[in-house]
Amino acid sequence: MIVAETTDGYRFVTQPDHADLAGRFAEHWGNDRFDRPEPFESLVVAAYAHDTGWRAYDRRPHLDDEGDPVDFRDMPAATWIGLYEEGIDAVVEMDDYAGLLVSMHGAGLRKQRYGLSPGWPETPAAFREFVDREERRQERLLDRLLDAGGAETVTDADRDLLASLHGAGGVPNGYDGRIWADYRRLQAWDALSLSFCITDSPPGYDAIDAVPTSGPRDGTEVSISRVADGEFRLDPYPFDQSPVEVPVQTRTVARDAVTDEASLARAYYANGVETRTLSLGPVDR
Repeated sequence: MIVAETTDGYRFVTQPDHADLAGRFAEHWGNDRFDRPEPFESLVVAAYAHDTGWRAYDRRPHLDDEGDPVDFRDMPAATWIGLYEEGIDAVVEMDDYAGLLVSMHGAGLRKQRYGLSPGWPETPAAFREFVDREERRQERLLDRLLDAGGAETVTDADRDLLASLHGAGGVPNGYDGRIWADYRRLQAWDALSLSFCITDSPPGYDAIDAVPTSGPRDGTEVSISRVADGEFRLDPYPFDQSPVEVPVQTRTVARDAVTDEASLARAYYANGVETRTLSLGPVDR
């Protein structure tokens, strides 16, 4: 659950609803400056399903020991790991390449996003076994894709990439594979979606960095600016139409309605769903 404080309460967005927004961004991604995702179907699966493991947990919000709603960034390690592993398992059952990217996403969140976020803490002890397991899974999935003849998706260069990333060596010199750009696309869609979910007054981030443009290593920063309620500008603009209009489903609970988890669940459902429409366009629109 993504929790944003309001003036008198809390606004909630479920992780699957956040992922749904990321999936809509993936569907519209690509123009004369930004390459369209290929293989398109696998990338869209990864975007839409990257948080599918949270569905049961996010049926209701939870409270911490202080009586405050639990935000996804403040969950106990064991709970977080279980949800991510369940979700990655589900994506792998649908699509090996999507599962590889979602495994990299989950492990990367606990490993400085494989170098994209060097200011983040290094892997905490509670997450080291999870990262190790997922990196072994990534190697198995890559082997399976290569054995299946997926040369249009992965190559031996991606084997070298994973070995280097897993060893914290970064992207190898001369790398010309596909995985690194696709991993960064998933990071971009995730961060762009979070920018509209983590605060009641978006955007939560002024810019998204390391966004792939063309080629295996090219990238740029995409800025996000608000021009009116529900209306935003992206620069440079990454989508195939203008504007792109997308819904965000939220629920809001007043602070004084929360006395325990039962009262929180009642208020959460009784207040109903609010659908906010976002309109995203280029700066010159």
